[in-house]
Amino acid sequence: MDDNEVIAVLLTGYDDQGRARATVLLRDSDGQVSLKQMSAPEARSQPGGASRLYKPGRPILDPATREVMGYELECVRATH
Repeated sequence: MDDNEVIAVLLTGYDDQGRARATVLLRDSDGQVSLKQMSAPEARSQPGGASRLYKPGRPILDPATREVMGYELECVRATH
């Protein structure tokens, strides 16, 4: 992932072969933030990897429409 810094790894489920999937939150050298989909083992092996793993927590609802806007992040593992 080049010179990108891994900020967080969000565990998002499993693929068709039962391998854990992850969405990785990255920050590049210009401070731009992006997301990348990959396998969880691949995400954990990235240089500069995040010290915390997250999974989706409670839904965040729009107060007017009650539509799900996103999810809180629940830390499942912190390493230092």
